Amino acid sequence: MKSIKALINLILIVVVLNLSGCSSFFFRVMGRIVSGSAVKVEPARYKITNPIIPGVGLSVLWIGHSSFLIQMYDKVLITDPVFSQSVGMVAKRLIEPGLDASSITKLDFVIISHLHFDHLNYSSLNALPKSAAVFLPEGGAEYLPELGFKQTNELLPWHSIEQGGVRITAVPAKHFGGRYGFDAGIRNNSFVGYVIEYKGTTIYFAGDTGYDPELFKEIGKRFSIELALLPIGPVEPRSFMSRVHTDAKEALKIFADLGAQIMIPMHYRTFIQGTDSSNSYAEELLRQQIEQQHLEDRVIILDVGEQRLFP
Repeated sequence: MKSIKALINLILIVVVLNLSGCSSFFFRVMGRIVSGSAVKVEPARYKITNPIIPGVGLSVLWIGHSSFLIQMYDKVLITDPVFSQSVGMVAKRLIEPGLDASSITKLDFVIISHLHFDHLNYSSLNALPKSAAVFLPEGGAEYLPELGFKQTNELLPWHSIEQGGVRITAVPAKHFGGRYGFDAGIRNNSFVGYVIEYKGTTIYFAGDTGYDPELFKEIGKRFSIELALLPIGPVEPRSFMSRVHTDAKEALKIFADLGAQIMIPMHYRTFIQGTDSSNSYAEELLRQQIEQQHLEDRVIILDVGEQRLFP
């Protein structure tokens, strides 16, 4: 049954991309995904079994890709949770998740930036504690199965919901909507970033986004951001990816535009992405930029599974 569903997904994507003139790029990426399916999954260097820490002010654990477990004092949230061994039953995971879902014993919020398979993952959501409230962009609830979560909320850009003293605001992103390709025009607003505020601490989670010279300056004007979680891949082909995905240099532009204090990169190393020459390509470019711009004290590159505590 899974193989049939995977084949249907592939057929739909091929049809859409041929109609849009992107078929040659698609087949190059698919070639990399197929060749990568035979690669052994790399074990995560870190695998914390008790990630929730009493008395902590702020902790961030990178599970991989765009998935972070974040603790802000007594509140725990997770972003775009993906624990599965593949996404869309096509792209295989290259490195195991840096955390087992069963280790999450408390959860208050689940933050979903958009509906694509590598961000909205049903099996991963089903593995989480159902005590959490789920936040999605406009139209996202229609794509979410009934999994038993306490509450489901849709947010438009610049709209906020406050629960338990935590204020969650959706902010604009530069990406594309839908889930299956053919529904992108229908759900053309179903992608956002988020700003999370609690007890004087403010975090920005970008989701997937391209660079915009005005958008992130506006976010920086509206919020005083301590920590920015920003994507750095996929990188290539740049002429195609730049519309919807930042590379390292563009992510650092966002960091500057936001006026944030600290940046942690994401959306790399976990799955085959675009036509990047290696799984570490995006990180290598970021390290070069960090050195050139003297940002060693402000950009923190976490290993998969690594947890960083902030005072």
